[in-house]
Amino acid sequence: MANEIQKIAIDIGYGDTKVAVGKEVFKFASAISKQKEAQSEYFEGKNEGVYDFLGKKYFVGDNALFEAVSTRGFDFLVKYSPLLVYHAIKKANFDLSKDIHIFTGLSIVNWGEKERFLESLKSIKVDNDILSPKITLMAQGQGVFCDYEKEKEGLVCVVDIGYNTFDFLVFDNGNPRQDLSFATKKGANVIITELQNIIKKRYSLDISEQSSKDIFQNGFIEIYGEKIDLSDSIDDLKEEYSEFIINELRNQREDIVKTAKRVIFSGGGAYFLDNVKSLKNVKNVDFSDKPYEYANVKGYLKWKK
Repeated sequence: MANEIQKIAIDIGYGDTKVAVGKEVFKFASAISKQKEAQSEYFEGKNEGVYDFLGKKYFVGDNALFEAVSTRGFDFLVKYSPLLVYHAIKKANFDLSKDIHIFTGLSIVNWGEKERFLESLKSIKVDNDILSPKITLMAQGQGVFCDYEKEKEGLVCVVDIGYNTFDFLVFDNGNPRQDLSFATKKGANVIITELQNIIKKRYSLDISEQSSKDIFQNGFIEIYGEKIDLSDSIDDLKEEYSEFIINELRNQREDIVKTAKRVIFSGGGAYFLDNVKSLKNVKNVDFSDKPYEYANVKGYLKWKK
């Protein structure tokens, strides 16, 4: 159909960008790096993941991991979201000549600057394309609530542990309670940067934050061709971060967590908590469906105004 609107949900994380189109989901690293002049000649004709944006050539996604710019500031999100969104749309094989409706989210840490974020996506200019998509913006964690298909009447809490932020959202019979919600800038990146420091001190090796994330996920590092197991150090970091999350909930919203009908853990950081014994024995605690990191984008597509 000529007027059919193409719908895509995009969760632009500081670690990975998660995408949902229909029932399909995929992700790629939220990594951006400038293409150098020498690389321009080498990659001529090999343009997948290389785009012309703001007058410069950029690698996007996994191709950009080695020399990626830091992705933890909100300014990064505002500046490069159009590029990440465009990459997601291209990977989804959308027809750029048809209407596009983007569902996305923003942490309540940055909610006061949501207009800057929305403005950056109003007109997306990459390569020779100009896109003017319809944008629906929700709070980070709202998608988790929408995607959760078990009982969620009454007071429900969502603990969405992302890469850069840790968001605690409260819903009362489906209605967001902003007065009871909070967020901090202590997401899973806390332990990624700590691993980065460990590697620097132990092996005198400077690596990017994105490379540290890969090492964290793989459990080892390769130096001079030798595979070095880091699983013990990584397990210690996971345990420390799990304790931080639990203590933060107790300190900030213990009464609400105690009385809520349901406390739903989700986001990439939820993997650190799903084997914590103290949580397994709490009857009102549950987790979103795995893979946890896709709960928001799946829920964004289910959202009804």
